[in-house]
Amino acid sequence: MPTFSFSSRKDTVSKLRPVNPLRDLPKIADLVELCFRQNMDREGQRYIRQMRNANQSQNFLQWANSSLPLLGYIWEEEQEIVGNISIVPFKGHSLLANIAVHPDYRRRGIAHELTQHAMQHVRKRGAKSIWLHVQEENAPAIHLYESLGFEARALRTTWNAIENSNHELSDDQPRITTKVARFWEQQERWLDRAYPPNLRWYRMPNFQTFAPGLQYWLYRLFVETDIRQWAVEKGDDLQAVLTWLPSHTKRTQLWLATPPQTDARSLAGLLLHARQQLRTRKSELYLDYPAGEHHEAFTQAGFTPQRTLLWMEAPGKE
Repeated sequence: MPTFSFSSRKDTVSKLRPVNPLRDLPKIADLVELCFRQNMDREGQRYIRQMRNANQSQNFLQWANSSLPLLGYIWEEEQEIVGNISIVPFKGHSLLANIAVHPDYRRRGIAHELTQHAMQHVRKRGAKSIWLHVQEENAPAIHLYESLGFEARALRTTWNAIENSNHELSDDQPRITTKVARFWEQQERWLDRAYPPNLRWYRMPNFQTFAPGLQYWLYRLFVETDIRQWAVEKGDDLQAVLTWLPSHTKRTQLWLATPPQTDARSLAGLLLHARQQLRTRKSELYLDYPAGEHHEAFTQAGFTPQRTLLWMEAPGKE
C-alpha cells in the first residue's frame, strides 16, 4: 500500500477527532454497513440497527455502556464521516474494531492515521496488548497492520448453522453421551488447542466451569448457568466433546473440544445431535474454530462458513 503524505500535521488533526457517541453513531453505522455488509450476520445487522437508533432512546447511555464501544476516532471530509476506528477495552487489553474507510477515500493513508492514533491512545492508558482482526483475503489491510507492528496470531473461521437444514441423524449414529466428566482431562487439553489462552481475554468463558466437581457444580448453580455437554466416541476412543452455554442474545456459540484429526462422521453426528437437542431453544448456533479444520464434518452437520479472520497483535505499553 503506498504511503500518503499529508501536507501538514495540522491538516491531519483537523480531520481526525474522537467519536461523539450522541452525534456520530448513526453515520458510523452507515459507514460500517457499507464496508462490511457482505460478511455481516444477523447479530451484526441488529448491532447496526441499535447504533442508528441509540441516540433516539432515553436509555441511550445505559444501553451504550453495556453494548457499544464509546471510545474511538473518526475521519471527516467535508463534514462527512469517511473513516472510523473503535476502541474496545477488555480485561486490560484493547481491541481495535470497526476499522472502516469509505471506498471513495481509500489508499490515502486514512486507515494508517486512524490505527496509529488509536494505538497511541491505548498505550498511554496502559493496555497490555493491542489486537485487531481482519479478513484473511484483505492483503492490503494486513500489510498496513504489519507495517504498524502487528503480528499474526491466529486464523479462525466462523461457521453458522443453516436454518431449516435438512441434515438429519442417520439410523446408525455414533455413540453419544452426556456423561462427560471422565473425559475432562482430554477435553481441557483440546480446548486449550482450539481456543488458545492468548485469545481467551476476549469474550470467552472460563473453561474451568465446564469441569466436573462440586465447586464448579455449585458455581453453575448459583450463577444459573445452564451448561449442556455431549461427548462422542468411536469404539473405545473419544472423538470430541461439545459444550453449549446460553447467551443473552439469540446467537449462541458452541464450544468444541476435539483433536485436529478426528472421525468426520462421528463429529458430524455429535453436532447434529446437539442441534436436535437445542431445537426448542430457538438459538442461532455458530462455531468459531481454527481455519481449515473439520470442514467436512461441519458441512455434513449443516454449518456453513461465514468468514475467516486473521487475529493480529501488537505490543501494548512497554
